[in-house]
Amino acid sequence: MQIRRATKHALLDHTHGVLQDMTNRLHGLGKKVGLRISDGKTKTMTVGKQHVMPPITLDNQNIENVHKFQYLGSYMAEDGDVEVDIRTRIGKASSVFQRLQPIYSKHIKLQLYSSIVVPTATYACETWKTTARATKMIDVFQHHCLRRILGISWRDHITNDEAMTRSGQKALHDIVATRRRRFIKHILRLPPARLASLAIEWRPEDGNRNIGRPKRTWQDTLKKIWR
Repeated sequence: MQIRRATKHALLDHTHGVLQDMTNRLHGLGKKVGLRISDGKTKTMTVGKQHVMPPITLDNQNIENVHKFQYLGSYMAEDGDVEVDIRTRIGKASSVFQRLQPIYSKHIKLQLYSSIVVPTATYACETWKTTARATKMIDVFQHHCLRRILGISWRDHITNDEAMTRSGQKALHDIVATRRRRFIKHILRLPPARLASLAIEWRPEDGNRNIGRPKRTWQDTLKKIWR
């Protein structure tokens, strides 16, 4: 019996020609060992505002270009925004939270919330940039969960801070910040040639941008942490 395992690979480059060559070489090497690149599951995405690039081909067939895709459990968008990933994580955490409703004990619910719901909601949060909108999204989700666990209604006129105190939980945005700081410390210890280290020093190329305030980046979050 022959067993085949599906694996995921990400190819990155700045130019179309190099990326096409990398795809061809990976396809050729895979065939030699009995592996095949799935044309239906393979996608391409251009990150940032750049000129329209020709499609990458696989066996003379164009690979679909997408605006976002999921890789290793996280969603990535062409504009580098994290809100798509945050909404996805909150959606999955909400689904997990709904399964806790048949449990009557508030104490057990809080324990399961901490051990299951919170990790689901904050998966890969180390790479999220800090914005007021992102912080509000995760905090609103947490307040909703804790109020349902504690049986607090809006008619009770109990603030979110009081609900947090009663539950004994730590704010989700503080959990995200702690994990991000720990993650950054690991990156700073890596050799300069590693991709994670290069990402910290990367600067966008000169070019035109839209009128208005530039979008906050992960690097901006890094600078704010180490001020």
